[in-house]
Amino acid sequence: MDPLRETYRHEAGDLLADLETALLELEDRPGDPELVGRAFRALHTIKGSGAMCGYHDVAAFTHQVENAFDRVRSGRVPVTPALVSASLAAKDHIRELMWGETTAAAG
Repeated sequence: MDPLRETYRHEAGDLLADLETALLELEDRPGDPELVGRAFRALHTIKGSGAMCGYHDVAAFTHQVENAFDRVRSGRVPVTPALVSASLAAKDHIRELMWGETTAAAG
């Protein structure tokens, strides 16, 4: 595998873990702007670096989730249990797009 793509996949794994942590913490603190920012930054980096490394399907999908968190950051959309649940499912889908496995299979 190309070293750049390998580095991206490793970093994306770390970002997905951070995204999951931020989302789970948002369940208890939905108004916390720092957590919203962490989720947005993880998504933004996954999207941008993914596009640069040729993971165009990851970048296109992640862009949609990033847009939702941009609306949350600007105060147009609140953090709700449904948003957190959908975002956790999206995180699992990003993982599947990158590695071809679900969270359950990933362990």
